[in-house]
Amino acid sequence: MLPIYYPLTQAQVEQIHQAALEVLAKAGLAIDHPKALEALASHGARVSEDRKRVLLPQATVEALLAKAPREFLCAARNPENDMVMRLGNSYTRQGGGPFSFYDMRSSKARPLTVADAVDSVRLINALPHINAPSTVTPQDLEVSSYDVAAVKLVLENTQKHFWALTTAASHLKYELEMAAATVGGVENLKRRPILSSIFCVIAPLRFPADEIDRLILCGEYGVNVMTPLTVLMGGSAPYTMAGCMTQMTAEFLGAVSLCQALCPGLGQWYYTLFQYLDMKSGLSLTHSPELMVLAAAGAQMSAFYGLPSLANTLLSGDCQPHQVIFQYGVNILMGLLNGVTFQVGAGSLECGNLYSHQSLIIIDEILDYLKAFRAGIDVSPETLAVQDIIDQKDKGEYLSSKLTMKYLRKEKHHVPDLMSCPSLANWLESPTTILDRAEAKFQRLRQAAPEESVLPPETRKELDRLMASASKAFS
Repeated sequence: MLPIYYPLTQAQVEQIHQAALEVLAKAGLAIDHPKALEALASHGARVSEDRKRVLLPQATVEALLAKAPREFLCAARNPENDMVMRLGNSYTRQGGGPFSFYDMRSSKARPLTVADAVDSVRLINALPHINAPSTVTPQDLEVSSYDVAAVKLVLENTQKHFWALTTAASHLKYELEMAAATVGGVENLKRRPILSSIFCVIAPLRFPADEIDRLILCGEYGVNVMTPLTVLMGGSAPYTMAGCMTQMTAEFLGAVSLCQALCPGLGQWYYTLFQYLDMKSGLSLTHSPELMVLAAAGAQMSAFYGLPSLANTLLSGDCQPHQVIFQYGVNILMGLLNGVTFQVGAGSLECGNLYSHQSLIIIDEILDYLKAFRAGIDVSPETLAVQDIIDQKDKGEYLSSKLTMKYLRKEKHHVPDLMSCPSLANWLESPTTILDRAEAKFQRLRQAAPEESVLPPETRKELDRLMASASKAFS
């Protein structure tokens, strides 16, 4: 295994940590939620007179940080697909929330549909390097309850753990009830949480009340949470890279303190989602060398705290296939070399607005390639092959050697599926592109996927009941 790349010195890590603690002690968090304020105050935090801001001293932060688990389970209905979140492990997840379907071959987009969403979940079931789907935003669902319906759709089709987006705590309640019904009750869900959820911080340093209500619900159902640290350099966060790290780390430590005060022991990731405000165009960019360095620094801070990391390294900020594939390759490589636990955003383009089956398949191929690269070289007395070289010295070939026969399957070498290397003359006989081959692979996997739900009829009936109740409540 290759060593992990860290961009910060240990002294710089300590500087960022101390700067973040100073921010929390002097600026604190904006919170307007009585239960959250009481929970933090019980651990030594100081609540302002108007009860809308709380200052967190270092001792409070460190005590609550110690409660956050360094390892936790993201279970799947099929235990073979379980993920154990801890430093040193590496997983990937589909991007959440896209609302348009994108064909990378024609560069045309259209509204994303329920059928597209079902296809994406079944496709991920078949892709070995995409470990988890997410809920997307089909445009042919009832708007008032689309997020609940999206969770139902994934539950009915996935064999893997998944991430569920939600629009409000009231909607999340139905989503968690559906998940509990799928596994046989709330206690079973707590033991084996088959989905993860989210509660957000609004930069800078503000936690809305409904986000905290979502966190409390996740704690009641034992569902692990992520808090995306969506700092925008020069916009909602300082322009300097070090300043971004300070604010992001303060928001992370604030999220951990809030979570562990309300839901002690609940699993959390150090989730970085850096963006850059382009001062020329006013656009928010998600890919640049500076953002890659910040993502690496975020993974290093995660290791400093001993908590699993999560980064949007699979997300492209572009829609042009030739540039997108370049961004995928660079981002995924850096995520693997930075030791990111959970790389997310697979299948999404244009900052998460677009979803593409072809993108998922290409990312799966890149992961296969780069995981082989990250593995490095297995050096042992046997693999050094001294005796094999001596034995084959007069034969001039190693196809028939005992070492080749032994290691042909044991030391696997990457075999490309989408990539091809024909001569120009041979390629011109059938000039397909990687996008064509990705689409052909999708069609093969789609035809091979079972069309029926993975859930038994009685469970589907209960999900239908909950969905009807949600539609009535939010219409």
